[in-house]
Amino acid sequence: MVRRTKEDALTTKAELLDAAERLFSEQGVSNTSMNQVAEAAGVTRGAIYHHFQNKLDLIDALMERVRLPVDEMRDELAQTYQGDPVSLLRARCFHIIGQVQDDPHTQALVNILLHKCEYVDDALPIHLRHLGGRNACITECVLLADKAKEQGLIDEKYDSKATVMGLFSLVDGLMYNWLLDKTYFDLSQTASQAIDTYLAGLKPRGA
Repeated sequence: MVRRTKEDALTTKAELLDAAERLFSEQGVSNTSMNQVAEAAGVTRGAIYHHFQNKLDLIDALMERVRLPVDEMRDELAQTYQGDPVSLLRARCFHIIGQVQDDPHTQALVNILLHKCEYVDDALPIHLRHLGGRNACITECVLLADKAKEQGLIDEKYDSKATVMGLFSLVDGLMYNWLLDKTYFDLSQTASQAIDTYLAGLKPRGA
């Protein structure tokens, strides 16, 4: 018997993730079984359960695959826009827009979470994990909005959390609609106009 190497295991895991990403995007999470993912990856049922306990594990791994570059991006942007919280908020918005538009894994994952995942029954934990990550990001951005108010970059009359929720809703809405039909409008161009208009409206009067 040939002993499987660590490289073999990593290759199999990557192939399973690619298959899950493809099937979830095409059929939805609830309509895709673990066996279907294994068959699409060309591995046995035992092989998929060696790497993943269930579909929640698969979704977590898909999230982790795009999370590292996102975390690195946050650190880089924080250094680039140190002391300018509004520009940092703007840059974070445009980075996720760019990732969804240009990176196939990020695009597929966001499409799955927004369009292909019914948050009921066995998929409910996926919803809760998604909310956890989103809420952590909101908390970070609220702190940036607070700093912007302290620096007079955002009118103090605006509630910071409401400001961030409006921005998130704008970005989510742009991605949601673009993923419905990627030929209908230019995501980057539309996002640039919409986000810049929103942020300009937050400035103190006369600023």
